[in-house]
Amino acid sequence: MDRVQEKLSHLPRRSGVYLMKDAKGKVLYVGKANRLDARVRSYFNATGQVHPKQAALVERIADIDTIITDSEVEALLLEMTLIKEKRPPYNIRLKDDKRFPYLKITLGEEYPKAIITRRTPEDGSRYFGPYTDAGALRRTLKMARSLLPIRSCMGTRPGRGPRYKECLDYHIHRCAAPCIDKVTPAEYREIVDRLCQFLSGQEDTVVKSIKEEMEVAAGAMEYERAARLRDRLQGIQRLMRRQKMLTSTGRDTDVLGLSRDEDVAYATVLQVRGGKVLGKESRKIRGTAGESDTSVLAAFITQYYQAADIIPNDIVVPFLPEGTEAIEIWLSERAQRKLQLKAAKRGRLSGLLRLAEDNSRLDLEEARGASTRGGLDPAVYALQKELNLSSPPAHIEGFDISNIQGSEPVASLVVFVNGKPARGSYRKFKMRHEEGPNDFAMMAEVVGRRARRIVRGEFSTPDLFLIDGGLGQVNAALTALEQEGLSDVAVVGLQKREEEIVIPGREDVLRLSKKDPALKLLIRVRDEAHR
Repeated sequence: MDRVQEKLSHLPRRSGVYLMKDAKGKVLYVGKANRLDARVRSYFNATGQVHPKQAALVERIADIDTIITDSEVEALLLEMTLIKEKRPPYNIRLKDDKRFPYLKITLGEEYPKAIITRRTPEDGSRYFGPYTDAGALRRTLKMARSLLPIRSCMGTRPGRGPRYKECLDYHIHRCAAPCIDKVTPAEYREIVDRLCQFLSGQEDTVVKSIKEEMEVAAGAMEYERAARLRDRLQGIQRLMRRQKMLTSTGRDTDVLGLSRDEDVAYATVLQVRGGKVLGKESRKIRGTAGESDTSVLAAFITQYYQAADIIPNDIVVPFLPEGTEAIEIWLSERAQRKLQLKAAKRGRLSGLLRLAEDNSRLDLEEARGASTRGGLDPAVYALQKELNLSSPPAHIEGFDISNIQGSEPVASLVVFVNGKPARGSYRKFKMRHEEGPNDFAMMAEVVGRRARRIVRGEFSTPDLFLIDGGLGQVNAALTALEQEGLSDVAVVGLQKREEEIVIPGREDVLRLSKKDPALKLLIRVRDEAHR
């Protein structure tokens, strides 16, 4: 604590970012401030009742780093970068932001294709999303390709098989078949451009261009091509007629709703394009306990639009977030045009705002109801308290290595949700480690393999990893998680002999009564992994 007191006495009176670290140097929390000295000291000089989350954070702080900036906007940008890179456990964060899929149009290729992906590298492609409902995304792509036929075959060259021939998509009118020269490169690029416009909500522009092309084809007596364009046009117009006009401005607008309860919140984004609601995105936000509504909204806006491919003309919010001016400057720079956050109190947009808030409230109630229906075990809350976790560990994953002489070593993974086993999620792993029995290496392997699939979006992120073993196994798991970019998940070990709990960063083990519900839950998870 002497080091912390020394840092507190030399804090700069400047805007910037602060990083709070534990005894091992792991970043626990990243924040920004107009005045670093006042903001950081406020954590240690709090009077009255302090929220348990803040108390748990302060107890673990062993060091503080600061980075000064020239402005509040620079501090905001740096804060976002560090949160994404460090994934600190005490920051407000969107639930599983990496698992949401995008629709990717590979514009860098001569004949672009449309594919679903969970990665968004800067490779010249255009990305639409993210989508919270992968099924809805597949249906959207299927519908879009029936109207604007773009290829889905993999590789930079169109066609399937060694001879790059046409496939079924061509015969069911979902691909223009550039592989067999059924369309010129210019015509194909026109289809791709229209698909991008269509996915962006610019149906009127697409309709106008197809009409003009159809008239040109008819004038040149290319009747077969004109008929294909007519069918395409009618399909788009039928789709447009099914959508209800909600605003008269026609401007692209996102309308945000927010509902919260204790350490969790749900945000809804209604996506209004061309005056019509084209989609809804819902996100779970964790780590909100002890935070103001304005700071939760600010965290959501910055994290959501940091990953968004498209920034709309207007963003309507239920109230202005903390640091509104800096957020507006950042959004304007991202959109390359001036953008302001609007807190709509009346008019057409206020109706949409109520709708967004109703949706977020329903998401929250559904999650709360699921917890109630699932019987959230009081032991989950007891475990949160004993381990000083920022939120209840409703999703626990337990690992065990079985190293029986004369047989190949295997690892077991069990999953507990709301204090109960989710047996459909259990997994067995054949170990790939070839250097003889080594519990540490095998634990690192299995945890790393699981973490890799979580980061890829194949599984949801747990609240707690339970490792069967002592400090060596726990450290092996922590190293694997760090390498896979999943270091924000809490990890503890359970030693068999005395049922002692090993907590990273703590010098001594945690010993609880055999009757303690928190210990009983950990033993249930460990024993299930043994079974």
